[in-house]
Amino acid sequence: MRRKPKDKKEPKCGSVLMAHLGMVHMEVSSNREVVFEGSKGIIEYGDSSIKINAGKYVVSFNGRNLRIKSMNDCDLVIQGFITSIEYIF
Repeated sequence: MRRKPKDKKEPKCGSVLMAHLGMVHMEVSSNREVVFEGSKGIIEYGDSSIKINAGKYVVSFNGRNLRIKSMNDCDLVIQGFITSIEYIF
């Protein structure tokens, strides 16, 4: 008799603890690229400002020629000349 595989509900991205606490993770490469994990959505998108919903706060990236290089369920990559990163509570 064959057994049906159990449905495992694993988080799609990041660690279980980070997902539970609503935490984000950022990796900044110089002032040219940011890998952002834990996004809850994009609030504003323009070539001089990108604002990301991070749950309890918003993270704002400011600069020149900003663009979202890639985006999926887990993370997004922002490229351009980043002049500041702000946490807005």
